[in-house]
Amino acid sequence: MKFPLRSTVQIGKYVAGQRGRERYPLVVMLEPTLGCNIACIGCGKIREYESNKARLTVDECIRAAEECPAPVISVCGGEPLIFKGIEQVVGRFIEMKRNVQLCTNALRLSEML
Repeated sequence: MKFPLRSTVQIGKYVAGQRGRERYPLVVMLEPTLGCNIACIGCGKIREYESNKARLTVDECIRAAEECPAPVISVCGGEPLIFKGIEQVVGRFIEMKRNVQLCTNALRLSEML
């Protein structure tokens, strides 16, 4: 199975409940930071956004999820695991019973677990 059964059922119920609506949100794409923990050759994010590494606060991240009923929250950006407060943000999303996807390069994953 490509996706966990719980996620598949939850998303399926949400989509089925949207019958009759032409458009509805399915994924919240959240970029709390543009900071990154690697320096890839040619990546402009490091140079362009050096002064703006932490763009959102923990409260702003949670508020964004509260405002949108989408069942999936994709946390990406530069590297979400260097965002101060990511534990609180992901914990709150899980409490909200959302499917959370952390788009990470996993260099800090073992210390975060």
